[in-house]
Amino acid sequence: MKASSRRKRSASAGSKPPPASSSTSTPKARAGSLLVWGIAAGFVLLALLIYWPSLHGPFILDDFDLMEAFSAVRAGDRLALLRTLRPVLMLTYVWNHRLAGGFDPFYFHLTNVLLHGLNAILLWRFLATLFAPGRFDDWVPPPLRSLLIYGVPLLFLTSPIQTESVAYISSRSEVLSTTFYLLALWVFASALRETKPWVTALLVIVFSGAAALTKQDKVTLPVAILLLDYLLLARTDWRRLKENLPTYGLFAVGLVAAFFVVIRPVLFAGSAGFGLDWQTYVLTQFRVVFLYLRLLLVPVGLNLDRDIAPSQTLWEHFSWLALLGLVALVALVIWYHRRYPVVAFGAMFFLLGLAPGFYPRLDYAAERWLYLPSIGFFFTAVILLYRSIGSARPAAAVLAALAVAYSIGTYQRSTVWASDVRLWQDTVEKSPQKVRPLMWLGRIYIDRGQYALALQALEAAQPFVEQGSEEHAHLLSNIGLAHANMKDHASAIQAYRRAIEMIPDEPLFHCHLAVALIRIGRKEEGWQAFAKAFEYVDLQPEPYLLRGQEHFLERRYREAAADYRQAVRLRPGNPKASRNLSAAEEALRQMGLE
Repeated sequence: MKASSRRKRSASAGSKPPPASSSTSTPKARAGSLLVWGIAAGFVLLALLIYWPSLHGPFILDDFDLMEAFSAVRAGDRLALLRTLRPVLMLTYVWNHRLAGGFDPFYFHLTNVLLHGLNAILLWRFLATLFAPGRFDDWVPPPLRSLLIYGVPLLFLTSPIQTESVAYISSRSEVLSTTFYLLALWVFASALRETKPWVTALLVIVFSGAAALTKQDKVTLPVAILLLDYLLLARTDWRRLKENLPTYGLFAVGLVAAFFVVIRPVLFAGSAGFGLDWQTYVLTQFRVVFLYLRLLLVPVGLNLDRDIAPSQTLWEHFSWLALLGLVALVALVIWYHRRYPVVAFGAMFFLLGLAPGFYPRLDYAAERWLYLPSIGFFFTAVILLYRSIGSARPAAAVLAALAVAYSIGTYQRSTVWASDVRLWQDTVEKSPQKVRPLMWLGRIYIDRGQYALALQALEAAQPFVEQGSEEHAHLLSNIGLAHANMKDHASAIQAYRRAIEMIPDEPLFHCHLAVALIRIGRKEEGWQAFAKAFEYVDLQPEPYLLRGQEHFLERRYREAAADYRQAVRLRPGNPKASRNLSAAEEALRQMGLE
């Protein structure tokens, strides 16, 4: 019997796998690889499908800053990029500009959509790695594992709440920084952390730096890594965190560097907080958190420029109640984090993503700021959905129905972003008493030659603007421009003079006044106004365009050409300046003066 047993063990140890298993492993591996690539392609194609209308949208708001004469995008040199606080982000705009051969918004939009599709793929692979079979089976049963791995990325990809982040070119900072955020989480959750800890630490710190150099508020990534480690990988055992000391050691060094390179310039900049009252801003944010929860749960009534009444005291607009609710939510998560660590991770990730929003910004709320926090929300929502239903199949049906509804909603919202007029009309309809949407709508109407509609929108903003403010001055200037284009130069002059009283050193106000004065025959006063304007001109091409126009009309073609050349230099690719320069040079040739 012993000899027989030895022979069996010997035969077992020395035997080779049957050829059949070897031959079948390759097709299975190939099928698995094809499935992965197929799902990844599906995410990208779905992103392109639901965001297709927005690919044809124009530049809006901060997008125009990319086109300035001395912007880092136009310059494209390394020093110009390094001087910005977001060099990684600006580098992608430089690539867009060079590949498109100019500022074609289609290619800028396309990059945003592809990055969004990529983020869905990265989220999928991160969750598939995190919840690999056998890893957290006691916490996440196989049916829930599948829902998390596929459902969370699908909701993240299709939710209409992401439209602003994806369709607004300047919001690429949110999308791209999330790319690096997810890469860091994926690497940290992978087996590489155990086999090559220093390589993992180095990769994580590189991705963390790239995220912070894309958008400064992503310095929260080390905290996200710590939450992932403690709540899930270390299974809420603080003692096991020492296994990842290489990562935390590099984080400590990186945070010191981040303070001087990223955080300090923001905190101590002259524009820090955008001049808003800190107390009012923070008190208002308590309410905004619950607005965000509502928008994530039911993404309807989306608005580019939401009008939110500030809470100047804790008792105003029920900020005290929102604060109590937020404290209760945080306390609940902390109290039950050992019992429900997976839910706690999702909730903490959501709150961590919102945390930078308590630092005063230009607006009280923006849908694009939900891009990263939405991952934590959808993660938690899928778990709660499964627990409440108790079965995977009905939960999967609910998620599929949500994804279809979300996709339809996102496509419809993308059609709004496809047109600047439609976008600002939608915003004015939802924020009828906010000045900025009315001003932008009026300005777009002026550019389109619809001056009566422009004047209607601009006049509607008058009751809500702060009297004597910079915003009031620009509103009056636009009102004057609408009047001037309707040949009501007297009203235009009156509006320009009021604007100049508020901001005496704004060259455009003086230039518009100069043109209006010349149109009614007061040429001497008009050219004096031009002279005054050019005491303040810096890098704006518009004053040169306006003065060049008047030189051209008075047949001073050499002076006109000089002004147009300066306008082209300040904003290369400006079609109006280029056309006018060609006309002036042609006039000089015909007169034999060139």
